[in-house]
Amino acid sequence: MMTCTIRWLFSTKSRSSTFAAVLLLSWASISTAKAATVTVSTTCTFAKAVLTLNSRSNQVPCTHSGTFGVSDTVVVPNGTFNIASPVAITRSMTIHGGGKTTAYLQNTYPYSAATIHITNPNITVKMDNLTLTSNLPNDCTGILVEGADDTNLSDNNLELSYVVISNFGESGMVNVGGRVLMQYSLVYLNVGVFGGGVENTVGQNSNGSLAGASFIAKYSAISENQATGNGGGIFNAGHMDLRSTVLQDNTTTGQGGAIWVNGDLSNASCNVTRDVPSAAPSEIDDNVADQGFGIIASGVSCSLNDTIGSGNSSPYCTSTVFNCPQ
Repeated sequence: MMTCTIRWLFSTKSRSSTFAAVLLLSWASISTAKAATVTVSTTCTFAKAVLTLNSRSNQVPCTHSGTFGVSDTVVVPNGTFNIASPVAITRSMTIHGGGKTTAYLQNTYPYSAATIHITNPNITVKMDNLTLTSNLPNDCTGILVEGADDTNLSDNNLELSYVVISNFGESGMVNVGGRVLMQYSLVYLNVGVFGGGVENTVGQNSNGSLAGASFIAKYSAISENQATGNGGGIFNAGHMDLRSTVLQDNTTTGQGGAIWVNGDLSNASCNVTRDVPSAAPSEIDDNVADQGFGIIASGVSCSLNDTIGSGNSSPYCTSTVFNCPQ
């Protein structure tokens, strides 16, 4: 069912065929440097596998191979594996799936703030080749990144490659003062107040200064998300850079069908373009905002170079947006 939905989402937009081809290829394994490895199973749950790496101690019945180190890996094989309790990640690790449309992590816990919570700002979590979803209505955030008090600002807190995030009730992903890189991934069918698909917002360091958030998406899609506040696809109060990325069929009862950018924060920025000259342009189609600006409402200058769009609700862009594609 997930595969069919993804195929439909992209095949209906001819100009998005490049993204369809990329996202629906057989998912080649991304090489991961391995130290210790724990494999999720029907008995070794995802929560216990992650805790094994967090604590560097086997959580019965999970076992590990190799030696615990800085490049440990949780393997999610093909199949559906329930997440029945919130999962906090406190150490750097890779979460490697068997395939974007064949390896599923499914939230079944109705009371958590986030299904996966990256609580340590000084680590890097890499996820690839899997789907993170929920079977509960109006539940939680898919992934929450906490980036305040990070002592190393040269790396990412979260890197996603060939990942689907769908069906969450409090935004697909929330980044609070961290740095997120998303490539060849899909965020869709999520609901939130601010940013149905992605909320990228500042945090506060312990010394009172702001922790600026950064969200970069390449060759990805943020589609069919809903916001009851602003920003159907993305709510941005930090640094946002979208490259060769599609925003499609997002809706909001407020402003900014595809994107809403907070202009009250001096470090907010906005850029939408193609990744390299040979890449496809970014595309913004069929987004709807009940209170205006179907493409983007931005309180800061925002450049939409090499970006195309159609079918969005009018008015399309605020006056702060350069090269509005409609």
